Amino acid sequence: MNRSIKRFSLVFVLLLNVALLSEAQNRSKTHDVYEALTGVDIKVDGKMSDWDGVFDAVVGTNGKPFIDLPAGDGGKKAFQEHGGGKWNGKDDHRTGIMMVWNPDAFYVGLLVTDDKHDDPPNGWNGDTLQFALETSGKRKAGLPMILYNMGLAKGKMVINNEKAGKNGLGDKDVMIVRDEAAKKTYYEVKLAAEEILKKGKFQKGMEFGVGICVNDGDPPGEKGQKGWSGWYCHSIVHGKNSEKTGLLRLTDKTLSVNANGKLTTNWSRIRTH
Repeated sequence: MNRSIKRFSLVFVLLLNVALLSEAQNRSKTHDVYEALTGVDIKVDGKMSDWDGVFDAVVGTNGKPFIDLPAGDGGKKAFQEHGGGKWNGKDDHRTGIMMVWNPDAFYVGLLVTDDKHDDPPNGWNGDTLQFALETSGKRKAGLPMILYNMGLAKGKMVINNEKAGKNGLGDKDVMIVRDEAAKKTYYEVKLAAEEILKKGKFQKGMEFGVGICVNDGDPPGEKGQKGWSGWYCHSIVHGKNSEKTGLLRLTDKTLSVNANGKLTTNWSRIRTH
């Protein structure tokens, strides 16, 4: 092997190691994998009672649920300020995340604590959910992603199928409810197998790269996309980055029920977090 080839090989290995190190730095040490439960009957109606117990049952490697996750690359802040926006703590903006599945669909449920609601003119510039899905689960740079954006403006849903799967999401697949008195916004999203998969049903063991970015605006002074919280937000903002998604894994785990037939976990915890 001549010197030029050796030099090229060394540079290639160094670049590969840098890329792998960069990806590793983007990964959460405690909440990199979401192990979705099954056997939960969800109706997309915004009432959220169907989700009772899910939030407490799915936890990271540190034993804590999926809330207050790092909103940017590296660091530990649960909210990333953007465009001059200012975060004033957990009452200002906070996102709790849940996901469950059955063979026909998987569902996303979000509880967003938010003191002010900013009606979005589109699916991203204001109080909105941006959702990314990398279907192979490999989470490598350059892989295609399915992208959906949605929000609630003057009581009506705004759904933007930025890069849909098969047919895109419609009003029957999304419900967003704003509780102004409680200062909370509830999101429910249904992603059908026929929308996501080329063929077949969802099955135990399937893995997907997922990004969840919940944007925040605080009118009247801070309207628009002034920051975000969620799970692997940088898969969506600052470009579309498939290598910066979290890993969603479909499991055969179900909610635990005690001898009295009651859930051993309680939905009320997320409401008071």
